[in-house]
Amino acid sequence: MYVPVMKNRTVEVGVLQQLSAIGVFDDNVIPLIELVQKKTRNNNKNTFIQDLTKILSDAQNMRIMVDFYKSTKLRTTTDAIREYITVSMRQCDFGIKELQPLYQYQDRVIPVISYLSENLSLNRMDNEVTAYRRVFSQLAFRVKVQEFEQAFSYVETKIRSTDYLILDIESSSHMSPVFKKIYRRIAESKKIKGFTSVIINANRPESLANKDMIDGEPIAEIDNSLKELYSSAYMNKFDGFGDYAGISASLPSTGGAISPVGIYYSNENNYFIAYKGRAPQLSEFPLYIAPQIVNSEYWKEYGEAHHKKCPGCLEIEAIVGGIKSGRNQAQWKMITMLHYIYTMYEVGA
Repeated sequence: MYVPVMKNRTVEVGVLQQLSAIGVFDDNVIPLIELVQKKTRNNNKNTFIQDLTKILSDAQNMRIMVDFYKSTKLRTTTDAIREYITVSMRQCDFGIKELQPLYQYQDRVIPVISYLSENLSLNRMDNEVTAYRRVFSQLAFRVKVQEFEQAFSYVETKIRSTDYLILDIESSSHMSPVFKKIYRRIAESKKIKGFTSVIINANRPESLANKDMIDGEPIAEIDNSLKELYSSAYMNKFDGFGDYAGISASLPSTGGAISPVGIYYSNENNYFIAYKGRAPQLSEFPLYIAPQIVNSEYWKEYGEAHHKKCPGCLEIEAIVGGIKSGRNQAQWKMITMLHYIYTMYEVGA
C-alpha cells in the first residue's frame, strides 16, 4: 500500500485531480493531503475543501486522508499559508468545522489526528477523535518518533481495527537501529488492535538544491529504499509506506532562481534521476531536458502501455512533440509526482 503525501498547493492539487480522474486512487493508493491554506490559489472562487468535494464526487472509488499541517516555522512562507496554519493551530475546533462539507463522504474521507511536536496536546486530540467518530467511519493517527512513547500510548486507547496508524519518521533513516523498538511496539499492538500500519518519510532532503544535481545521474541524496523494506521482517512488516513523491516536504518559500531540472523515477532501480539544464533558462526544459529523458535507458524500461497511460510521461511526450511548451518549473515538479505515483499504482506498491 502506498500513501503519497501532498499539500494543497497548486502543483499537488493538479496531481490529485489528474490521478483521481483516471482511477489511480484506490484501496492500494490512498493520498494524504496536508492542508496548508484555505484556497489552492488566492484568486480561486472555491475553497480547497469545496474543490475536494467535486473530486470525490467524480472519483467514486477514491479514498483520501486529510490532515491539518502543524508548524511554527512559518517566517519564509506566504501570508496565506502562514495565516491559515496559525489559525488552524490556535482554534481547537478548526479542523472539525473545516471538514463539515465532507461529511457526505464519511466512508471515503479519513481525518488524520496529528499534533505539533513542540506542544503535544492530548486533550485536543481527544476532542478531535470524539468529534470525528460521530461522522467518519475511519480515522488515521499520525505519530512522530520524538514523542512516540507518550503519543502512541494515547493512540492505543483510541485506535480501532478499521483505523490507520501512521508513523512519521520525517527525514530520519528508516534503517536507524533506534527505531527497532518502535517498529516492534507497533507490530505487537497491531496484533491486538488489528489496525493498518503505515510508515512515511521525507526522503528528499530540504537542503538538496537543483543546482547540486548531476545531469543524467541518479540522485544519491534521495534514499527510496523504504519502498523495498517497509514490509520486511526487519521493520516488523508495516502494511504500507508513504513519501512526498519526489519533492520536498517543506513549505514553499517566497522567491527563487531559475534552475531547470527534470526528475524521472526508475522503478527497476528504485531511484530518481536528474536531468539538468545546461544554462539557467526555462527553454532548457523543452530543448534539452525532455528529449534527454525520452532518449534515456530509464524511459525505455517502461513499456508502451505505461507511456500511453502515465500522465507524467504523456506530459513529457507532449513537450517533446511541441504540443505543450514545458517552460515551467512547476510543471516539471508535477511531472515528477505524476510519473512516480502512477508507477506506484501500476506496480501495486
